[in-house]
Amino acid sequence: MTTKPLPKGTAPIKPEHVITSIRNLTQPTEVSKETPEPTNARTSSSREIIIPEGPLAGSIRGRDEYEADDADDGTNEGPDQPNMNGDTTNKDEGGDGEPPTKKMKISGAQRRKLAREERKKLKSEEKKKERGMNKGRRFQRVHDEQEVCWRVACGLECDLKERCRGSHDLAAYLLSKPADIYFPKSIFSSPPFVDSGPSEGTDTLPAFPQCPGASIHTRCPYYEEYGQCKAGFKCRFLGSHVEPIDKEPGLAFTTNAPQIEWAKHNAVENNVTTMEFHKSLKRREYPLEASQRFNEMLKLSNGKAMAFKSLFKPSESTINVDQSMDNLEENDPPGEKAQSNGKETIYIDRPEKRRLHWKGLTCSKEEWSLVKRHPSEKIFGVQIAANKPEQAAACADAINSGCDSIDFVDLNAGCPIDLIYQAGSGSALINAPGKLGKCLMGINYATGCVPVTLKMRTGVKDGVPTAHKLMPRLHDWGISSIALHGRSRQQRYTRLADWDYIKHCVETLRAHEALMQDSSDAMDADATTRENGASLNNGFDPMHFWGNGDCFSGIEYWKTVEATGVDGVMIGRGALIKPWIFTEIKERRHWDISSRERLDLIRKYAEFGLCHFGSDTSGVNTTRRYLCEALSFWHRYVPIGLLEELPPKLNDRAPAFRGRDEL
Repeated sequence: MTTKPLPKGTAPIKPEHVITSIRNLTQPTEVSKETPEPTNARTSSSREIIIPEGPLAGSIRGRDEYEADDADDGTNEGPDQPNMNGDTTNKDEGGDGEPPTKKMKISGAQRRKLAREERKKLKSEEKKKERGMNKGRRFQRVHDEQEVCWRVACGLECDLKERCRGSHDLAAYLLSKPADIYFPKSIFSSPPFVDSGPSEGTDTLPAFPQCPGASIHTRCPYYEEYGQCKAGFKCRFLGSHVEPIDKEPGLAFTTNAPQIEWAKHNAVENNVTTMEFHKSLKRREYPLEASQRFNEMLKLSNGKAMAFKSLFKPSESTINVDQSMDNLEENDPPGEKAQSNGKETIYIDRPEKRRLHWKGLTCSKEEWSLVKRHPSEKIFGVQIAANKPEQAAACADAINSGCDSIDFVDLNAGCPIDLIYQAGSGSALINAPGKLGKCLMGINYATGCVPVTLKMRTGVKDGVPTAHKLMPRLHDWGISSIALHGRSRQQRYTRLADWDYIKHCVETLRAHEALMQDSSDAMDADATTRENGASLNNGFDPMHFWGNGDCFSGIEYWKTVEATGVDGVMIGRGALIKPWIFTEIKERRHWDISSRERLDLIRKYAEFGLCHFGSDTSGVNTTRRYLCEALSFWHRYVPIGLLEELPPKLNDRAPAFRGRDEL
């Protein structure tokens, strides 16, 4: 008996691991219902039908539901259905009181068409409700039942005293403190998979009478990383770093001096902005001098196109970045004027940029908390979204002033979310190349020597790519690197990325660079400029081009690089589903990671979250929230040892399968 081929988009799981086989059914199969119906159930039919295909494959539907659907095609009359005479109102009621001869009559085909459109509309609304992010979720900061002052919990004196909102009765807080959370130390491949700690009844007496909830069997990830715990007595792993003393409150913190010294150089986060910095930005009191100078240039350009002057273009009437804007008159736009495609273009000198050494890519977005950089991150950048050049320049200026450890700043021109697109930022910038160029120039102007990169999509509308038209203009805007997602804004993340079009964009950019190189050689460029490492594009010659879309394995990564000519592949969902993909890329192989190793990654993720958000109740719940978000991606991974074909595909969804072990 031959089995039905797997539907498109289904992961090719080996038959011995598939739990439910796919039946080769051409007609719905009737089965008798063995269990009695409840008294309040439908009694018109006791038969059910197995759905063989479609999104409801394998589900059971009542026969009367099919009969109800058949009645919707217009052949049966109902209180709200068109009757045989073509009336679209209830035949028992008068409707709007019009005589029957004046009512609109429709044919049977039209009635069936209206019924199909109505069913299609209802289905689309139901699907729209089911898909996407659950916006009804509520993320709250969970606190202890009895709040204690932070300074008192850390063993310090509170300056507010009676005005403090927290309790200062530390002894009462310790007596009512919830029990410590046990953090597992060992992981196994068989149930219960982790060591569950000491069994109940092992300890007849609490280890610390002053705090019955504290346990010496737990361990605090924050204390192990930094040598001391910033949560103090509020730590949910308190028993691992306290010891009894004779003075009040009866417990004292322990510290690890060598670990504290190590953490100062290897674990302290960079780019930590101060509260005064945030307040001055909110009050618009922080001096953003670079963005203010660029805003003056925008005003004096009178809406004309702007571009950075090439390093090899002879200077005539350009303006230097540091030149004061006070000397410029309103009718004398800054920079050199040139005619390009019938439109006047203003050329200005570009700031000198650092050379980037791409060994990895890490972007952060939106909130200031995401600008923090861990010392283990070799290269770190910040991505911003803006819909106006003034806004982009001001944001980049604030980042450059408040953060001293930024390797590059990226402009988001690829976000497909409606909220971002309708505001004019994200992928909306693709249809406004003039605004896009000025945003990039403003960021370049404000960031000084920090390189600027661009992330974009193929276009806005599906089937109408426009990214290739922007390739010759990228050098004029002074960007150091570009990443192109092989999907349109309308396409979102559906269907496969168009890597053939990405290859076409790479060829277009390289052809333009070849023309620029030929012209620069003919003009006999300054030798000292070349010796200092400067070239056509601020240290990049040629510009680095990154493709993006559907990369899900190390072998596929290198095949894509060789086939399309890109310098590398930007990985998004692939890294969320299988974080070890970078090891596969580095070693150029498939990694059939074991279940125990994957569970160990979850444990490490929890440790990193507690080290970042803290080990108190609020930090534990915040870590749990982000861990659940991560697991929503990790659960989509199918072990490659269960697949019949390699490499695995990102968009494939696996049927119900049985793993190689219980874990």
